[in-house]
Amino acid sequence: MPTLNWIGKDAVEHHHAEVPYRLVHCDGDLSAGDPDAGNLLVQGDNLEALKALLPYYGGQVKCIYIDPPYNTGNEGWVYNDNVASPEIKAWLGKVVGKEAEDLSRHDKWLCMMYPRLRLLREFLREDGIMLISIGPAALPYLQILIRELFGTQNQFCELIWEKGRKNDAKKFSVGHDYIVCVAKRLDVIKEQKWRAQKEGVSEIATEYHRLLDEHDGDFEAASRGLGAFYRSLPKDHPSKKYSRARNADKWGVWRDNNISWHGGGGPKYDIIHPRTGLPCKVPDAG
Repeated sequence: MPTLNWIGKDAVEHHHAEVPYRLVHCDGDLSAGDPDAGNLLVQGDNLEALKALLPYYGGQVKCIYIDPPYNTGNEGWVYNDNVASPEIKAWLGKVVGKEAEDLSRHDKWLCMMYPRLRLLREFLREDGIMLISIGPAALPYLQILIRELFGTQNQFCELIWEKGRKNDAKKFSVGHDYIVCVAKRLDVIKEQKWRAQKEGVSEIATEYHRLLDEHDGDFEAASRGLGAFYRSLPKDHPSKKYSRARNADKWGVWRDNNISWHGGGGPKYDIIHPRTGLPCKVPDAG
């Protein structure tokens, strides 16, 4: 497997294990809400914070999102490239040693990211994933680093998200950044389907079950009830746009649809009517 090497890597490869465990102290003056809710807002060096939280949450986290420095070399932009901050410089000098004085910004960035990613992996459940926002300059370094720490088989996607554009581009106006998606074990999650439920669908399902109970499993009556349900909704109700899904059977709610062959043509054959025994008339869009 290809690996990524840089000045200072030897010093940080096992640094995550050398970071001491610390206690998380609660500041009562800054606390709010239910003290037993289990929510934490941790302030401090993130490497030390991760090590302090690891005994509590190691192997239990389903999803982690991080937004690390983008390593653009431009410290004044909106995502501050803080690998050149005094805190990181001091940390590099302490951990890497005198070699830190000769590090390029990519060396600094990789030294900073390696132990943090190494610890973050320990927080994930077997079916956990991590999402990492990143810009084009650091993307290739991050990809190789992720493959080295998580395995080549577990980085499964780079999402592209559109950001704002400026009108001062000298050549091309690049209007996107990335979110790298990596699994702790892709083989565990590969059968999962991630879908966001459409707004208004749960109300239709609730009404479907209510109608079946009311009409003692009579699907025709339930279908008529679904039609009345849609007509009773205000125009801006999110379920209204699914009003064609007014047919009920044992599998749930369904809608009739245009089954024509895209672009025309396609196979042609008779559909025999179950009662008359004659071919059904082919609809215009059938």
